[in-house]
Amino acid sequence: MRAARLHSFGQAPVIDEVDVPTREPGQTLVRIDAAALGHLDMTVASGNFDVRPQLPHIGGTDGAGTVVESDTFEPGARVLVRGSGIGLFKNGCWAEYVVAADKAFTPFDSGLDPAVAATFLLPSTTGYVAVHDVADVRVGERVIVSGASGAVGSMAAQFALLAGASEVIGVVPREDQVALLPEGVRPIVGRGAEVADALGPDPVAEVLIDTLGGDALPHLLARVVPGGRAALIGYTLGTQLTIDLPNWLLSDVAILPVNMIRKTARQAELAPDMIARLVAGDIRLAVQQFPLDDIADALQLMREGKVAGRAVVVP
Repeated sequence: MRAARLHSFGQAPVIDEVDVPTREPGQTLVRIDAAALGHLDMTVASGNFDVRPQLPHIGGTDGAGTVVESDTFEPGARVLVRGSGIGLFKNGCWAEYVVAADKAFTPFDSGLDPAVAATFLLPSTTGYVAVHDVADVRVGERVIVSGASGAVGSMAAQFALLAGASEVIGVVPREDQVALLPEGVRPIVGRGAEVADALGPDPVAEVLIDTLGGDALPHLLARVVPGGRAALIGYTLGTQLTIDLPNWLLSDVAILPVNMIRKTARQAELAPDMIARLVAGDIRLAVQQFPLDDIADALQLMREGKVAGRAVVVP
């Protein structure tokens, strides 16, 4: 089978021909129909993460596939693939087949497109958890979502609107990303101090949900009203945050982490509702598909912020 394998940390994966994995009792063999490309995958591949798999390593923590052999699932069943170390310290979904413990697979509604099925879980549950569990957005509150054109940011913006936010402001770094914002979101375009100028000098929201990090984050925190909340999810535009402690203490804005690695049980709990909402069209997830052979190009486009929604590779 073909598989995208990481041979050196910090380098692009390479397409190799490898044996189809053999399952053991308690495991399921699945043909991958679509596999997600996520920022966690890129973080693992960087080598600058506490999880360092043995090389060569097949990446990909999330996927959707069809059961080939199993003692638990019927052959032909459509399943989500996630958990049990897949893509982290065990071989993942960037391949034509994957084998893992039965608990790593969850049947899903066949009405959901495999490309969406492979990618929905992390952005939809992260957006939901950020809005409801962490930031606790309430009816009538104003919400800033940075990176609202991306998969997680778009979901957070949609859930904020569904929660009854009076206004959702979507901050995007580039003008061409405005068209990707969910309907009903007010766009703000810029990086760093440009965002501060566009938003004005005064606080404009009770809640900030930040998916980007980077040099705009301190300015966005300053636009949250005293006593407000900031849920921090991502760091694609920068991993460092410098805070002036006296003014931060004066503002009394709570800075809250959204760590989905610790919320796998919550993801499993939310998954059926997320699938139902996607199938019904209540929420939408943009997906851009790439052939597995083009995975290196797809990852580079992700680094440059040029993927429309969630990136998926299709073996």
